[in-house]
Amino acid sequence: MRKTETTTEKTYPTEALLKSKALADYQQDFARVLLTKPAYTVREAAATLDRFCRKGVI
Repeated sequence: MRKTETTTEKTYPTEALLKSKALADYQQDFARVLLTKPAYTVREAAATLDRFCRKGVI
C-alpha cells in the first residue's frame, strides 16, 4: 500500500501576489480586475491570469 502525501499550497493575499516577482510578467491593472478573491496560491493566480491574458482575450 502506498502512502499518499497531501500537500497544500500556501495562499497569499492578492495584493502581495500582485507585487510579487511571480506575477511580474502580467499587467497589474488587468490582474487586479481578474483576481477577485482575497487570497490565491501562486499557481491559481497564474492560471487565472493565463486563462484571460495569454489567449488574447484582453
